[in-house]
Amino acid sequence: MEMRPKENERQPKRILLADANADCRELVSLYLELLNYPAPIQARDGEEALSKALTENLDLIIMEVSLPKKDGFQVVAHLRANPVTRNTLILAATARALPDDREKCLASGFDAYLAKPFTMRELGNLLQTIFSCDASQDRP
Repeated sequence: MEMRPKENERQPKRILLADANADCRELVSLYLELLNYPAPIQARDGEEALSKALTENLDLIIMEVSLPKKDGFQVVAHLRANPVTRNTLILAATARALPDDREKCLASGFDAYLAKPFTMRELGNLLQTIFSCDASQDRP
């Protein structure tokens, strides 16, 4: 079943996808395209993700926690400390799937958590929830 956001829902203009694994970046990019989201800006490591997050006007960052150079927790800490990026939506899309990983991600500043591997439907449902909550200023 193909999921498409409703026409009247706010669509992000700029998405950053940060993952060291090229195959993961390609798959998530495909999911986003099939869900009618724009092609994401891509980053291969934490330093590149931080640099792009600070220079692009982003609506959403989808980030693996285990990134080289700076991990996702370090990137989130920098972004939350910066007045320009502190309210940017950040989704942890990560292979860290132990019972306490979700809580650790959310406590460190991620807005939402999605364990890999995930389906297009799971990503679409979560994005719909994130953007619905963001529109009402009450994030998940």
